[in-house]
Amino acid sequence: MPCLPNLGTKAPNFSANTTQGPIKLSDYKGKWVVLFSHPGDFTPVCTTEFLCFAKYYSNFKKRNTELIGLSVDSNSSHLAWLYNIFLHTGIEIPFPVIDDRKMEISRLYGMISEQMSDTSTVRSVFIIDPNQILRTILYYPLTTGRNIPEIVRIIDALQTSDEHNVLTPADWLPGMPVILPPPKTYKELKERIKSCDKNKSCMDWYLCFIDDKTSNNKKLDYNTKNNSNSKNRPQIDSPANNIPVNPNCPDLSRLVGTYVLGDPTSVDAFLLDFVIYAFVEIKPDGTLFVPTPRYLRQLLSLRKDNPDLQVIAAIGGWGQEGFSDAAATPASRYNFARQANALIKQYDLDGIDIDWEYPGTSGAGIKSRPEDKENFTLLLTALRDVIGSEKWLSVAGTGTREYINKSAEINKIAPLINHFNLMSYDFTAGETGEKGKKHQANLYESELSLPGYSVDIMVNNLIEAGMPSEKILMGVPFYGRLGATTTKSFDQLRKDFINKNGYTFKFDKEAQASYLVKDNEFAMSYDDMLSIYIKTQYVIDNCLGGIFSWMAPYDKANILAKAMSDGINNPSELRREIEETYGSSFLL
Repeated sequence: MPCLPNLGTKAPNFSANTTQGPIKLSDYKGKWVVLFSHPGDFTPVCTTEFLCFAKYYSNFKKRNTELIGLSVDSNSSHLAWLYNIFLHTGIEIPFPVIDDRKMEISRLYGMISEQMSDTSTVRSVFIIDPNQILRTILYYPLTTGRNIPEIVRIIDALQTSDEHNVLTPADWLPGMPVILPPPKTYKELKERIKSCDKNKSCMDWYLCFIDDKTSNNKKLDYNTKNNSNSKNRPQIDSPANNIPVNPNCPDLSRLVGTYVLGDPTSVDAFLLDFVIYAFVEIKPDGTLFVPTPRYLRQLLSLRKDNPDLQVIAAIGGWGQEGFSDAAATPASRYNFARQANALIKQYDLDGIDIDWEYPGTSGAGIKSRPEDKENFTLLLTALRDVIGSEKWLSVAGTGTREYINKSAEINKIAPLINHFNLMSYDFTAGETGEKGKKHQANLYESELSLPGYSVDIMVNNLIEAGMPSEKILMGVPFYGRLGATTTKSFDQLRKDFINKNGYTFKFDKEAQASYLVKDNEFAMSYDDMLSIYIKTQYVIDNCLGGIFSWMAPYDKANILAKAMSDGINNPSELRREIEETYGSSFLL
């Protein structure tokens, strides 16, 4: 088999188009990866394998492991096949499948066996660790389907060995005894012999077993028919790991979430505490309308991966009419609230987010009234009264003085809502010329920011107006902006802009903001792992309630989503990754 890579070597990097958009293997650094090939779409054994991979998907995710499929079929063939699977089984394939029509990746990894077929790949499995090292290679004949629980078991064994410097015996499963590595020196040998009768079970000095007490959170029923609800939340760093805890809010449970406008296929529920569907619309007659119910149901189905995931529906959005009329009278307010409650019950939602942009103003071309500010409070009062105290109720808004003075009675709405989703981005959305060449989501002010605009200023404005810090969720853009003229998703930035085509990465230490320059001019404001890490630490240090993104589909590889999650739940690991990627000079 040509070009066969070797165990223990760096996995060959590649770029590819997939059913979930473009990816690079290097994007998955920090995660385990199972790269597997299948002979062809619309074939019986491959279909059973994909269904089984999907069934165990949550178990892979629990182990920080991503699945990537591959065949020499086209992307359109992949999509048609996956949709056909969904139509017949109701099961969606949650991982990307690579289009390798030119057989470039197949040959790079030795997936083509000309003795069996020179036009399709064999059933191969490559397990790649977080450092992108090949740790396991498996090959199966075309006629024989893979045992997916065995692949999970191998990952368990590799992770246990790496974490605890032990070996795993034949037929090992998590929770069973593991083997100590053989002694390397005569001194170690004597110590091993002395300890054999104390806390180790030894057949001889070279074969000593100890209990595996570390794998309880990884146990899998390897004969199960469905383990979709067995996934745990990621382990959280503790003070014992030298993670700073703010003494003013030591018990605050911070949330990580995202808005989703459009196709939610790439959303990783394992990284999130909540997702917000955008948007439910208000029809001219005042009734509520879900324009894409299929996408909302896809978000709801993510609870199979993460049973604790909260699914919220946002009503409104920029330019959405109907709020001023809905809030105008007691009858209209309670009519709106009853419809929102019916929506919650119809879709089994965890709550509602109100995205009125903005009460008392007509900047988006919407109808407004001078009394909108007070009516907004009354609308939220009616909503809370009807949906009850247990349901999520949030507001999306800004922290500018104009918003606080004209749009919202912050101190009065605070007791009514669970969260204030601070849209701390798009600072330059209405700017052109030199004013457009400024940061759009800077944490602090600098010469490269608009005067009076920063995340920190908005947070403090809200707190001073009466919003408790723990109810404020900080918004982060998953896209780049150059004033009102240009926006690019983070996926586009990675592909064509960041240190490519004449664009160069820069970091404004004063503003704590990343940006691009081209021809010595400010060319794009955006957030990346570095700026998001700094923002998550601001969330912790200032007792904010959490962080969210606008929005997940702009980051299909979940690079920024993982940065948000790690920044809140595992900051020491993210800091190490940033130091490796950017160096330590940018970190305080």
